[in-house]
Amino acid sequence: MKNQMEKKLLNVVSKVAMGTAKKTANSACVFVGYQPKLPQSVNNLKKF
Repeated sequence: MKNQMEKKLLNVVSKVAMGTAKKTANSACVFVGYQPKLPQSVNNLKKF
């Protein structure tokens, strides 16, 4: 039972992380002087 709950929790966390990465890849920094570099794997998620 505990192992199933851990798998479900990890699945939810991974979906949230993927959604956040997609949102970050398609947006720009709101601050004028700083845009952090994204890893290549996140850049591959961009919509063209």
